[in-house]
Amino acid sequence: MPPILTISTARQKFFALFAKVTAHRGRKVIIASRGSEDHAVLIGESYLNELEAAAKRLRDIESGKAKPASDFKLIGSGRVAEGVEDPLADIRSDANALWEKKLASFGK
Repeated sequence: MPPILTISTARQKFFALFAKVTAHRGRKVIIASRGSEDHAVLIGESYLNELEAAAKRLRDIESGKAKPASDFKLIGSGRVAEGVEDPLADIRSDANALWEKKLASFGK
């Protein structure tokens, strides 16, 4: 959990807090005001830029504007050779034969 400081404490330690959030990517400090439910967060600019870029990519994906990289390939996906109508026919045939054998064993 990031540290939560009051405004007056943050003001007193501002330079140390600046060094803290800029020294480590993603480190943040929450600044609260007494009597208020609102908070502010101090983070490094480079981390903020990364977050904004990621948010933009997600919005583009949701809107359909994003295009996958041309070299994108889903892990485990394959290509079917030309002339092959059902690349899984042999696997299905073997699985069905095993299933029939198992069902036959129950009938004995």
